[in-house]
Amino acid sequence: MSVQERFTRYLVEGQLCKAGERILLAVSGGKDSVLMAHLFADSACAVGIAHCNFRLRGAEADADEALVNRLARQLDVPFYATAFDTAAYAGQRGISIQMAARDLRYEWLETIRASQGYDYIAIAQHQNDHVETLLLNLVRGTGLGGLRGIQPKRGRIIRPLLFLTAAEVAAEVSRRGLAYRDDASNFSTKYARNKIRLDVIPKLKELNPALERTIAANMTHFSDAYIVLQRHLDDLRSRLFVVHEVEGAEEWHIPVAELMALDPQPFLLYELFKPYGFTEAVLGDLAAALPGISGKRFSSPSHTLYIDRDNVVMRRNRAAADEVVAIGSVGDRVSWGGHRFEAAISTDMAIQTDADVAQFDAGRIVFPLQIRSWRAADVFYPLGMAGRKKLSDFFVSLKIPVYRKHEVPVVVNGNGDIIWVAPYRMDNRYKITSETKKVFTLARL
Repeated sequence: MSVQERFTRYLVEGQLCKAGERILLAVSGGKDSVLMAHLFADSACAVGIAHCNFRLRGAEADADEALVNRLARQLDVPFYATAFDTAAYAGQRGISIQMAARDLRYEWLETIRASQGYDYIAIAQHQNDHVETLLLNLVRGTGLGGLRGIQPKRGRIIRPLLFLTAAEVAAEVSRRGLAYRDDASNFSTKYARNKIRLDVIPKLKELNPALERTIAANMTHFSDAYIVLQRHLDDLRSRLFVVHEVEGAEEWHIPVAELMALDPQPFLLYELFKPYGFTEAVLGDLAAALPGISGKRFSSPSHTLYIDRDNVVMRRNRAAADEVVAIGSVGDRVSWGGHRFEAAISTDMAIQTDADVAQFDAGRIVFPLQIRSWRAADVFYPLGMAGRKKLSDFFVSLKIPVYRKHEVPVVVNGNGDIIWVAPYRMDNRYKITSETKKVFTLARL
């Protein structure tokens, strides 16, 4: 079977794309991407060619672009090109040149794909890239998902050359007599991937000359095992993660006893909570704390876990504990932790009974106001209650769980007084009286 026939079969069996769909080809000018362009040109798909000049190799990079431009003209397909100041981008963000180039490339390719009406972006990675990715993941540390290597299709990205080894690519390019350019940086071992390719894989091939095929077959097994695991985890989540709605926000209650009974616990605990951004270290702390004391918190960038008696409660983060939002004047609309507030002033003295509306004596309001979460030293004078009260004690009196108190908006006057714990109680000192001339209203929308 010819490479062209194997290519067509791989597209169909992998459901990478269908006849008639438009594919944007990322072509660097190297042998892999040049071969991919020719294979697609002889397929039933409509294609365009896109090339990035990262301005890292001077005249060499310009020559790469010229070759790809000629290739697009030869195949009579649309050509898109761009150039980046990759070094400056990397420096501004404190990332490696390789990472900067990757970010810039994928962002631009997606922009072209969407704006020009292409269905997919094709990347010319082959089986050796597949193997290198697995070995890099193993060296750096990975879970079962990382043992799958490169996925042939992910979202709008397809990789239609994963069925070919590097040697097969080189042989087909030679057979067809295709023009291409080598990037000298591919032969420098200062990059981790190149070190794997040039130093590690040749040694491993002394033990197994068919290394690429063997590892590719193993990655297929790993991928199948990963699918089985994900189905089991989905079943576990549907059984253990009980959804509750509290004040319009979802939270999940997971029985502590069920988490303690997981076997193997560290592995399953991590896999269950990994989609919510929790690290192995944080989940190790959670496991060590079970059953634990109510109120203990474990955080990820997007979610927070709390131990609450017989359950671990998980909620989406609505606001960072140190987030402060200012209300600078009447008419301002601001957001804090998923809550929206609007400030207004009027001479209407009619009392509103809506808990989401607080009315104050405007003469006592000092701008800017602040909205923040509670702090340990916070006190206020709750309307309808005698004297001063610690905010922490106020939460206890309302039976607000420890894990939710950081999500309650606290409105602070410009003079430092707390005037509203929204939507529970405003401060008695700022209520409307017979001497009030204007009413300042703050509504939680």
